[in-house]
Amino acid sequence: MNVQPMFEVQKKYNDTLAINDELSSYKLQARKHLEFEITLGSLANETTCFNYLMKNTKQININEIFNKYINCLSQVLTLGIDHKYTDLIAVSMAPNDYCLSDQFLNLYIDINDLIASPSLDHYLTLFEDLLSLGLTLGFSEDLIQNQFIKGLDMSLVL
Repeated sequence: MNVQPMFEVQKKYNDTLAINDELSSYKLQARKHLEFEITLGSLANETTCFNYLMKNTKQININEIFNKYINCLSQVLTLGIDHKYTDLIAVSMAPNDYCLSDQFLNLYIDINDLIASPSLDHYLTLFEDLLSLGLTLGFSEDLIQNQFIKGLDMSLVL
């Protein structure tokens, strides 16, 4: 997937945000990582993939799942911008054989790897795993990219 258009839109959006300038760069980065972990947890919660009980009465709302997924993608792009990984042109979007629960757990490992040892390789793994999750959730590359760009462009206008 060509990620340059998404980086560009995300950068424009980020430039409109009012960031607390009293935060040190360390605290700001820590909060952005935590924000992503919380958002990812909210997405996992919406899918109910962690449920192991026989009775599951919660209805799945695919639109809400998609919106939360796009929010996760936005935060991953922001992490890439912050770490100066925006030279990345394309990120592989390939399906995998892991169950949904394992994919979420792997993403948490990816986040921890990026925090403990920031590198383009760790960031790329995180990004690829998030895109793979999108495929597992039933979202195509075109749907993700088009909705992401359309959604953030609209928020810039408002």
